[in-house]
Amino acid sequence: MYDVVALGELLIDFMQNSSSQNGNPVFEASPGGAPCNVLAMLAGLGCQTAFIGKVGADSFGRMLGEAIRQAGISAEGLVYDKNVNTTLAFVHWLPGGDRDFSFYRSPGADTMLTEQEVRRNLIGQCRIFHFGSLSLTDEPARTAAKMAAAYAKDAGKLISFDPNYREPLWESEEQAKEAVWYGIGMCDILKIADNEIKWLTGLEDYDEGVKEIRKRSGARLINVTLGSQGSLAYYQDSRVFGEPFLSDRIIDTTGAGDTFCAGVLHFVLQHGLDNLKEADLEEMLVFANAAASIVTTRKGALRSMPDRAEVESLICAGRKNRQERTGARTFPVELRSTDKVKAFVSDMSQFGGDVLIMAGKYVIDAKSIMGIFNLDLSKPLQLVVEDWKEEYAPVIQKYLSFTKSV
Repeated sequence: MYDVVALGELLIDFMQNSSSQNGNPVFEASPGGAPCNVLAMLAGLGCQTAFIGKVGADSFGRMLGEAIRQAGISAEGLVYDKNVNTTLAFVHWLPGGDRDFSFYRSPGADTMLTEQEVRRNLIGQCRIFHFGSLSLTDEPARTAAKMAAAYAKDAGKLISFDPNYREPLWESEEQAKEAVWYGIGMCDILKIADNEIKWLTGLEDYDEGVKEIRKRSGARLINVTLGSQGSLAYYQDSRVFGEPFLSDRIIDTTGAGDTFCAGVLHFVLQHGLDNLKEADLEEMLVFANAAASIVTTRKGALRSMPDRAEVESLICAGRKNRQERTGARTFPVELRSTDKVKAFVSDMSQFGGDVLIMAGKYVIDAKSIMGIFNLDLSKPLQLVVEDWKEEYAPVIQKYLSFTKSV
């Protein structure tokens, strides 16, 4: 019996980590692929996991097979293709911490998985079936993935879906959206990133975006990841915000979303999806956010997942820090125009105590207009009000990046 079985891509992430003496980039070959990143975290938490997918019968494919076995993931469903090479991805870092992906996948072995090669017995033995949109980009893997998802649904399994949208892998944006909507329509548990929900629905407001998703999906639990701004959980009529665990030691955000997803699935395995309270959702987000924060301080997600003790240690440290900052409150805010920044600084100047903006590893005085203009204002910022008073609530409400009661 398996707790979670995942289907999808297993590939090599080439991560640039240095330069040679001649100034050429030096890349490290790291085992990767979102589904196996999720499974690796779950296996480290004591869950029984298995993977269904295909790699090349080459040195990279053999390396990947050994990597998932070492991570505690069953490789019973892993197929080796003698005719197609293992998929490769080169990850380049852009200014501001964003990533650019270059894929060698035309075709890649992961896209060549057939219906006949899917081990249905693994799906039949699991509690949760997890997949993402990358298994839907090309045939024959697209048909294989849809068959597997339908088989899981017919068998009464919980289905988890993560769009994990990568623009270069799709023939068109329309094709990508059709595939993502398919996955959303099939799932019970959805993890979707902030930029993905805006891309998919065309809506800037996350609450409105979730409403649009619910029109086309019966997903019972929807989680929106906000990067360094934290996360949101939507369950029935509840909406819960999870504060981030910020670190000044971030070196690689690859796998953060997968680690978060694993934290959510671990919670569902323990608690199910019935009669959840807001306190339950808060507990889920705290664990998932903490785990995701830890993995960003390491390279190579699949082999760098934190264990339970590390996550719980960070959670305890975070609670202690919040207790020391008695009365502090944290909010995601948006300051996309010059006029809004000016009004914001004027309002913050009326607050007592320290009012700070957290942007990655930077901490800026929210009462300083010049400091704020040095930040990337196209994205939400994290506001920390150290000496919180309820009378500040109406002021803060004007700048929140989504509708959230203060």
